[in-house]
Amino acid sequence: MVVEILDPRPSAFVFSLRSVGYSLETAVADIIDNSIAAGSSNIHIFFSNEQEAKLVLIDDGKGMNATELKEAMRLGSKSPIEQREQTDLGRFGLGMKTASFSICKRLTVVSSNGGQRVAARWDLDEIARNNAWNLELLTREEIDGIPFIKELKNNGTAIIWEKIDKIVDESSRNKQKDVLGAISNLEKHLALTFHRYIEGEKGLKKLNIYINNHKIEAFDPFNKANLATYVLEQDVIPINGSKVVITPYILPHHEKTKADEYEKYAGEGGYFINQGFYVYRNKRLISHGGWFRIVSPKVSTQLARVQIDISNELDDIWNIDVKKSVATPPIIIRDRLKNIIEKITGKSTRVYEGRGRVQNMDGLTYVWNQVMTSNGKIQYKLNTEHPLIKRFVSYLEPKQESEFFIMLDMISKTFPTDLLFSQYSSKPKEVEQNRIDEEQLINVAIMLAQEALKEGKNKMQILSNFEKMPPFNEYLESINMQLEKEGIK
Repeated sequence: MVVEILDPRPSAFVFSLRSVGYSLETAVADIIDNSIAAGSSNIHIFFSNEQEAKLVLIDDGKGMNATELKEAMRLGSKSPIEQREQTDLGRFGLGMKTASFSICKRLTVVSSNGGQRVAARWDLDEIARNNAWNLELLTREEIDGIPFIKELKNNGTAIIWEKIDKIVDESSRNKQKDVLGAISNLEKHLALTFHRYIEGEKGLKKLNIYINNHKIEAFDPFNKANLATYVLEQDVIPINGSKVVITPYILPHHEKTKADEYEKYAGEGGYFINQGFYVYRNKRLISHGGWFRIVSPKVSTQLARVQIDISNELDDIWNIDVKKSVATPPIIIRDRLKNIIEKITGKSTRVYEGRGRVQNMDGLTYVWNQVMTSNGKIQYKLNTEHPLIKRFVSYLEPKQESEFFIMLDMISKTFPTDLLFSQYSSKPKEVEQNRIDEEQLINVAIMLAQEALKEGKNKMQILSNFEKMPPFNEYLESINMQLEKEGIK
């Protein structure tokens, strides 16, 4: 057997790496992973869109010397099967390069270790022109001319992206607006992805992230600061010498939050989209939303979010991708997750429905009845046996009575269920229930009471009936006082 070394063509290979699938948000997050692994406390991101777009990310980590920098610039600098430190958020040894190449064609890295600055650069146009892996090593004068480089301290690393061509669509009619939108999305993504680091969770070094000197505030998707958030029993699953820690949360019903708070914690896309599992690798968010196709998302479970913590030792069985944006649980974990979903479903449904109840199952008499059809579907119909309706019908002629019930049936069947469902699911704070006029309601109550007296019922029986009849049951004291004023003892 003859072995021949067949290296990939640099010009073809490096441009193929540009299509890995990073967005601006996932690319910057991948760079920040390296900063965290280097022990950074502060990360500054500067974006300039004057003449030619540039993005500079500077951290205050331990930095690198010349040898370490050259190794870091190597594609595949570390194998994914190598044992990593617990704080290492890396995966394939490709992150910094592939993330950068996905957004720009020129990557410059300047690192300072004890005040000694070294810098190296990959320029994709030069690689293509020479068809060779020619790494550029910068001189002191070239380093000093790099934008924002004065922000680099004695220890730390600066990542500079130039020849940026993948932030916005080239066919965009308003690139400036699109770029600003991309930066806004970046802030939201980092606030969520690294929220546990930004919060300074126990066991983590607190991290501050700034974009153009604006400090990013953490976004905790579980709204743990609200006392109305339910934290269900934690489940720990040992696997391959490591463990998976699962913590279910049920977010507060909209009645337990202020309007702006409820809107904030809906997240991008709303509660329905963001229900489900949130997978954290070394406490850095990898993926969120959805139930891994174990069950389908439902409106009744849209307040349920489940935190799953794994270590980097489980990367392989969880199929963590190169962008660290996708995770798939192994079969042994899926079975346990299914049981957990079943446990949290009931709680989430009760919280979501809030004051809602299954009609006609609680002994109360409602104006609208919930009716289960023969095919298992739910309908809402006006209750023709309600005392108010029965009283009105008693005054009608037979023909009028028939026409009246036809009209009620039409009202029931044309109730705007879809519209109400859509609006209440997306913006429940904006759906206001019609307010009851208390004076009018009491007048109706007295009218019904007088009819009941003619039928031989006493005051106690009348009040007992009102106690079972919303919304009269919410005004019993006022009704009782009015009954006494009317001389009904």
